[in-house]
Amino acid sequence: MSRVSVVLLWALSLLLAGVLASAQGRRDTAEVISGTAIGFRPEGWNGKARTGTWMVRINGDWVEAQSALKTVPATTR
Repeated sequence: MSRVSVVLLWALSLLLAGVLASAQGRRDTAEVISGTAIGFRPEGWNGKARTGTWMVRINGDWVEAQSALKTVPATTR
């Protein structure tokens, strides 16, 4: 009877440890570090450098910023 009790307590402790370990919160990378109209959404690391996406606020919603290439004439005057 005592062996069964020890085995049940051991199994219960393993279950409890698993529940506690899975309850640890993960960092949410969807948060935007921002000012009033421009922000940065961190997504990872590249060595010591932070990687992510530039965001802009339009009508209260954060949207991903995309750069537009502008052509400039190569002639000089």
